[in-house]
Amino acid sequence: MKNIFYRKGLVIAVLLLILASCTENFEDINTDPNNPTKVDPAYLMSNAQKGLLDDIYDEWFSGRQSYLYSQYFAQRNYTEEDRYQLRQPTNNTYWTLIYGDVMDLVEVIRLNEELGEEGNVNQIAAARILKAWAMQIMTDTYGDIPYFEAFKAEGDVSPAYTPQSEIYADLIKELTEASAQIDVAKPVFTSGDIIYGGDAAKWKKFANSLKMRVAIRLSGVDSNYKTYIDQAVAAGVFESNDDNATFRFLGETPNAAPLYDAYYFSNRNDFTLSKTFVDLLKGDDDTVNGKTNPFGGIFDPRLPLWGEPVNGVYLGMPYGIPNDLTAGPRPLAIDFTKGGLVTSGTLALTYMDYAEVCFILSEVNNWDQEWYEKGVAASLEHWGNEASEAGNLPSDYDDQVADYLAAIPAASQETVLTQKYIALFLQGYEAWAELRRTGFPKTVVRPGEISYVTSGGTQVKFEPLVGDDIPSRINYPEVEQSLNPASYKEAVARMGADNLQTKVWWNQ
Repeated sequence: MKNIFYRKGLVIAVLLLILASCTENFEDINTDPNNPTKVDPAYLMSNAQKGLLDDIYDEWFSGRQSYLYSQYFAQRNYTEEDRYQLRQPTNNTYWTLIYGDVMDLVEVIRLNEELGEEGNVNQIAAARILKAWAMQIMTDTYGDIPYFEAFKAEGDVSPAYTPQSEIYADLIKELTEASAQIDVAKPVFTSGDIIYGGDAAKWKKFANSLKMRVAIRLSGVDSNYKTYIDQAVAAGVFESNDDNATFRFLGETPNAAPLYDAYYFSNRNDFTLSKTFVDLLKGDDDTVNGKTNPFGGIFDPRLPLWGEPVNGVYLGMPYGIPNDLTAGPRPLAIDFTKGGLVTSGTLALTYMDYAEVCFILSEVNNWDQEWYEKGVAASLEHWGNEASEAGNLPSDYDDQVADYLAAIPAASQETVLTQKYIALFLQGYEAWAELRRTGFPKTVVRPGEISYVTSGGTQVKFEPLVGDDIPSRINYPEVEQSLNPASYKEAVARMGADNLQTKVWWNQ
């Protein structure tokens, strides 16, 4: 499985330099004058920050996986992925790219640790935090994965897969230690930190807030999850949108936001907002399937920021319908390509935000009303700020927000978790994980339910091509079966069948 590490030439150069200096007699031969002998950790950090978002939130790995599984998006064409038929070459590539991005963070840690007391402990802590963020996504996506043995300097070609229960325990440990390690009186980086500009206090809050995310995922399997959350709050978590962990893109390829590149550089106009999501935001009930919208009759002011109406009406694309029904005039096709935020080149993508912290605190405090309201308000403010940054904030947005906050029903399990789902828009892997953990929102269309009614009255059911429910995980890449067969087989024997229906540990 060595190939998972070698995506980037920079990482290749660093690893080769490590391996090439073993024999003093061959020092001159083994020194490449065209590659650096010392890599600036700031460059590695910025490379990892951008690379993770480029690789996770693009049109392939989110667009054709998590945005579909969470039903934020539906496809105008090629609806096989809506119906859970994976493209295995894409799966192979995703695995490779994410491990490659994380290797940059491992290098930041290694380079600073080699300096001993002269190393920057804040840089080590920041790298540990972002590594934990990425590896939680990986384990939530696949289950057991190479973890403890995946990043050894010697490059183990067949690392063992670590059970997810052990990975989660280590994520809690890593985030706890990273938070304690940070010296808020000193900067993290003087350059290269696009997320926080080197602000150590904000990195500390990110570590503790992320610990809350990890802990809430354990709510069904670890009775200590509330203790972890209490520890995080005591150590200091996000207190407003000013603390959000985000990365703003510059607007032009290759430094534009991933969906901008998809639409305007790669000409991939395959995706649009799904009918289930649009109807939820419009406050419409699903009368065909007999589902009640918990925010019935309340129009969400975030919808116009994310999508364009069709002839003045907001209509979402039916989810998971057969390809032949998408040919010619599409049945329902809201558009977000006309300057909206979803395809903005300068969009700030989110690692984690204050709204999520609020919803977690509402949940652990028995669906607390105040934290619920703070979470909804924080999400509305965040997206209003993004629209203002893009120059397309409606002049009456503040009034719309006030009306919406006054109209939403009281906090309950359904209202809190459904608003959390809305607030996680464009954080597809987190939304998919929460949908698996909680079962909310109830408004998503499930296999066997009706996705679309034609103009002639024909009811079209959602019928997956693979499996019988929303995926519980993604199967391991085919490349693992050939490059790391023993470890792969051991993981499958422990987890269960390598398919989309086998549940990950925290979702048993």
